[in-house]
Amino acid sequence: MKKNIIPLFLLLLMIFSIIGACVFKHWSFMFLAAEFILFHLVPPFTVLLSMLAYKKKLGFWFTQYEWEKALYKKLKVKQWKNKLPTYDSSLFAINAETKESVIKSMIQAENVHLLLFFLSFVPVLLSLWFGYLWHMLLMAALFAVMHLPFIIIQRFNMPRILRMKSENV
Repeated sequence: MKKNIIPLFLLLLMIFSIIGACVFKHWSFMFLAAEFILFHLVPPFTVLLSMLAYKKKLGFWFTQYEWEKALYKKLKVKQWKNKLPTYDSSLFAINAETKESVIKSMIQAENVHLLLFFLSFVPVLLSLWFGYLWHMLLMAALFAVMHLPFIIIQRFNMPRILRMKSENV
């Protein structure tokens, strides 16, 4: 079994940046500590909450609305959705025995990208202290737009996958 040392490395880096922020009291260490907390601890908790919402059958989140259908048709999502990269394509492979795991992977992917979409705008708030508002706004918008296609794909596919699960196709 291959060991992934990246989470351990990120955890150690986060601990050292928090220690550095406390010891040196310099804004760069504090910024790094805040970045690690926001971007590496908040998304897993968001995924956990989304899994709880799925288990509680909160259908309003998983319902595709009419305006969404019209938007997806206008964006022609069906033609480009398979061209984007995935972290692990086996997580989204549909077999008879893995429909539940595909649904969970889709919910996780959607919510993590949605959270990162909003967290992309955190540097705009930091520009109040450090300046460069237009640079921060431009970069935040660029990073946020990079997450939109992945959110759209999961929202587009969700009703079909839920229907397949309920029909036991």
